[in-house]
Amino acid sequence: MKLRAAVLSSLAALALATPAGIAAGKGSETKVVCINQKTFQREYKVTPKHCIFHKRHAPKAEAFFVRTKRDHWRIWGDHRAKGKGTAVVSMGPSTPVKIRLFHPVHRCGHRVFAKAHFRFPKFGSDSTVRIDTCA
Repeated sequence: MKLRAAVLSSLAALALATPAGIAAGKGSETKVVCINQKTFQREYKVTPKHCIFHKRHAPKAEAFFVRTKRDHWRIWGDHRAKGKGTAVVSMGPSTPVKIRLFHPVHRCGHRVFAKAHFRFPKFGSDSTVRIDTCA
């Protein structure tokens, strides 16, 4: 009986000592790095509704962005994410896009997707890009 009480009290103490974010598993969620529309600073997001994906090691110029809006994610897991949205181009009409994020890595204290594949069904084209991994 004393052993049972000791085990229960130590488990209770451990539960109180564990921070809420770690206990819920929020720190290990895989994220994606997006560029903020207003400040052009990088930020971490999980299931973003809109995102400016940026090619890694490239200047912050429109040629190296894939801007999306109205993003809906069917799958957002530890190893991959699949969704669809609308690609917004600077000098042309918006077009539907299918987005696949993959190749998760640990960078800058976060688990992030390092590659993105964009498929543009309207044009029958696609592209795979290494995206930013640190905000």
